[in-house]
Amino acid sequence: MIVVFDTSVVVEAVFWQRSTARRALTGLALRRFKTAVSQEILDEYAAVTGDIRARLFSQAQPSGALAWIAAKSVCVEPMPLEGKLCRDPRDNVFVTTAVAAKAALLVTQDRDLLALEKPFGVSVVTPVQLIRELRL
Repeated sequence: MIVVFDTSVVVEAVFWQRSTARRALTGLALRRFKTAVSQEILDEYAAVTGDIRARLFSQAQPSGALAWIAAKSVCVEPMPLEGKLCRDPRDNVFVTTAVAAKAALLVTQDRDLLALEKPFGVSVVTPVQLIRELRL
């Protein structure tokens, strides 16, 4: 199974060790699923974690976690899709990457993405739903 994680989940997993997002990402370490990313998603992960680090966690080193995610992920080119996908157009890359990777799940806490429910056959779920589904 292939899973795409949005930035908020990755940021929470990187900085908050006891978070639900961190627990959801352990499925990757346990080889319960594979992850897919695009270069645009990796760039967003790096930009947002860099900003959070600068503002809140100056001692943290998120680069190691991001490198691990990148190394464990399949990098795909987002599929060009017509029409409006998300209420927030910046979220479109997660849907187009998930479709290109033939992902089963898009894991997010973003209400704009969750409102889509199952775009192009990709189920949009929260980290809690992923944990329950995989019994992590």
